[in-house]
Amino acid sequence: MMYGMIGLGMMGRAMATRLVEAGYDLVVYNRTLSKAERFAKQYPAHVQVASSPRELAEKSQWIFSVVTDDLAIEQIAGTGHDDHGLLSALGPQHIWVDSSTISPRLSRKMSDMVAQTGAVRLEAPVSGSVDAARAGTLLMFIGGSQDVMEHVRPALDHMAARIEWVGEVGQALALKLGMNLNLALQIEGFVEGMMIAESAGLPREKVIHFMLNSVIASPALKYRVPLAQNPPDEPWFTIKLMLKDLNLALEQANQHATAIPLTSMTADLLRLAVRHRVGDEDLAELINYMSALVGSPEGHMVRKGGNDK
Repeated sequence: MMYGMIGLGMMGRAMATRLVEAGYDLVVYNRTLSKAERFAKQYPAHVQVASSPRELAEKSQWIFSVVTDDLAIEQIAGTGHDDHGLLSALGPQHIWVDSSTISPRLSRKMSDMVAQTGAVRLEAPVSGSVDAARAGTLLMFIGGSQDVMEHVRPALDHMAARIEWVGEVGQALALKLGMNLNLALQIEGFVEGMMIAESAGLPREKVIHFMLNSVIASPALKYRVPLAQNPPDEPWFTIKLMLKDLNLALEQANQHATAIPLTSMTADLLRLAVRHRVGDEDLAELINYMSALVGSPEGHMVRKGGNDK
C-alpha cells in the first residue's frame, strides 16, 4: 500500500527518507510545494506528490506528519470544513501518526475529530537531533491507542530506535514539552556559566572545552553547543520554534495552575532574540546572542567561514 508523509522540513524529510530507503512507497505533501517536488525527484520510482492533504489521504492509508505548529496542523486537517483537508477524506482504513509538537489541548481535540471519521490518530512527538532522524535513532513517545501503536510499529521502527507508549493523547506531548523547555534552560545556564568563566580572562574556546568535558555536559549540550561555532547549512531547530514550544509549555502550566518561572524568563529572552531578528537561526545561536547582549568579554563567536555575527 501507499504511505503518506506530510511536512518535509529537516525532520520530516529525514524521516521520509528512512521510509523510502526501507522500501516504502510514499505520497508526500508540503505546504511549500517545491519541497515536496524536490524530494520526489530524488526518488521518482517511489514518491508521488499530492497537491493537497485530501489527495494524500485518498492515495494512502497510514499517514505520518511533522509540521510546525498548531496552525499548521489545523490547516492540513482542514478544521474549518476545508474540502482539501485530511478530515474531508479520512475513513476507517486510515491511521494518522502525528509527530508535530503542538499543544496537548489541540492534540486531544484533533484526535476526537479524527475519531468521528472512523480513522485513528496517534500523537508521536520525537526526541533527538536531525542527525538522529537521519540515522533512525530518534526516541518516539506515543499518546493514544497502544494496540494501534503496535500495528504501525513496523513503519515506526525505521524512524525511531525506541518507541515508548506514554498514555492518553495529550500526555506524550506534555512530556515532550517538558523535555524541550529543559533544553532551553540548559543552554541559558550554559551561557551564564560561560560568561562567568570568561570574566576572569579565560578564552572562550578553553571554557567551552572544559565545560563540555565536565559533569554539567548533557548529551544535548554536547551536540548543540558546537553548532554555535560551526552552524549547519540549514538550522536544525530554530529559536522561533523553541519559543513556540516554551509558549505551549506555559499554556499547559497555566491550564493546570502550575508555576514554571524559569521557563517564563527564558521565553522572554527568546522573544528578545526574535525581536532582534535572530529567531530563524539555530537554537545554538542563542549562545552567541546572549553573550553579545550582556557584553561578554569575547562578545560573540566567529561563525563558519570566519565572518563575525
